[in-house]
Amino acid sequence: MTTAEGTEQPVKYCTNLRAPLESDVNAEPRAFVHSREWKKIMNGDPVEINPSVGHGMKIMTVDEWSVRWKRNEDFPSCLACGSMNTKEHHFIQTWCRGNRKWESETLCLDCHNFSWRSYCDPEFTTPAEHEKERWNKMLEGNKALGVEN
Repeated sequence: MTTAEGTEQPVKYCTNLRAPLESDVNAEPRAFVHSREWKKIMNGDPVEINPSVGHGMKIMTVDEWSVRWKRNEDFPSCLACGSMNTKEHHFIQTWCRGNRKWESETLCLDCHNFSWRSYCDPEFTTPAEHEKERWNKMLEGNKALGVEN
């Protein structure tokens, strides 16, 4: 992708999608990260303080607990209520041989629902899956030629 000045821009994870985007709304985080803390926050139980700020346990509000999270500018709205007051607590992306797979989950600070979005290119395979597929094709080719493995 290039701009008017001719300089290259990095390819973004969420552009030129070739398959449907999966989306889901949940009252609890779908991603494992922070799922235990969320239950504690909602029950009013103490959670561990972020080590970069201090140490120990503290009873926190949702706003206080999520203060260090950033908003996902690519998907800023809540899928439940449409609010733009969201923060991303989980993001993973994997690029392999030009194909991508990613997942993102944001917390709405207004309705306290989690918005999940994920995507996977149709041809995406992990390196291990790719090597296994290549190996199996080689074995099938050998078998067709009558070569013992």
